[in-house]
Amino acid sequence: MNRSVVAAVTLLATTVPATQAFAASPETQAVQANCVKTVLNLPADSLPGSSQVTTADPSGRYILGEANRDGHQHPQAVLWVDGVPRWLGTSLAGAESFGYSVIKGGLVLGTTYGSDKDEYWIYSAKTDSYRILDIPASLKFPIFHGMNAAQDIVGLSWDEAAGKHVAFVWPAGRQPRLLPTPAGATVEYLDDISDEGLIVGRVTPDGAFGATSYLWKNWNTQPTALAGLTEGDVWARDIEGTAIGGQQYASDGTTGLIWNTRNTRITPVERGVIDLNTSHDAVTEGMWGANGDYPSMIIRSDGTKITFPEGTMLTHIFNRNTQWTAAGYDVSTNTLQPIVYAC
Repeated sequence: MNRSVVAAVTLLATTVPATQAFAASPETQAVQANCVKTVLNLPADSLPGSSQVTTADPSGRYILGEANRDGHQHPQAVLWVDGVPRWLGTSLAGAESFGYSVIKGGLVLGTTYGSDKDEYWIYSAKTDSYRILDIPASLKFPIFHGMNAAQDIVGLSWDEAAGKHVAFVWPAGRQPRLLPTPAGATVEYLDDISDEGLIVGRVTPDGAFGATSYLWKNWNTQPTALAGLTEGDVWARDIEGTAIGGQQYASDGTTGLIWNTRNTRITPVERGVIDLNTSHDAVTEGMWGANGDYPSMIIRSDGTKITFPEGTMLTHIFNRNTQWTAAGYDVSTNTLQPIVYAC
């Protein structure tokens, strides 16, 4: 599933089976008594700078991220397969690549932006091959945002008549369909689609300044706005089963929130939630730079916390009983390094 990651150093957000050999650099250190950090290796022609983990499949064998690459303007998609990195992206002229989601079996949703055309694809790590998606005429200038375990894809398309983007879901093996949108509003981004088909996205009423998150429980009915603890916009980043993780903005800062999709229960946590696992453990956003300095943390569903050193920016939390606990990037050396933790 899709994850929104802020990669700017001044405003930073948001498993390999034990039987598999893990290729990693020698930089492994104790974070606290029961946590160990490992810096992931990068491909040989990578460059220093913006390298990070963005998400992973449920098994953790396939870890998705990005890194700077020689000869490219922007960070390129990287997939670590049992700890070994490989670049992703089809061979278009002047190509730049981006990966959105990785699901069970090592299937990655991504895009290659070429100088003459773009290609949208699902990459198979098992066969090391790309299936180029045939974009229907109904999707004008599509922007993909994520894919779930059923290979349902969500994103935005350009509506020429309305002069704005519209939200769509593309069910696997079928034709894309537009998602119902509140009247007089625009969907700015679709943050996630769960394996059960629930979708969260950010919606802005026409003429308003800020976006707030809505939940689509059904692809045929209008979404509902997610409530906060107080008045103000909320941002939902991840859905995992019956839980949604995100945050609420307020004049005195932000509060992390975990919503229950079956009722109106909202659980506040210390900081904005980036990602949840199936046990509803959460990782929180971190900050590094002029706007503040604090690392991400793990908040277990029973309320216990794991804290990390400054410069730790977590973007993904693995399911329990896998080799790794969390992943993201480290900026303590003033360059982004892709990392995983075992706790």
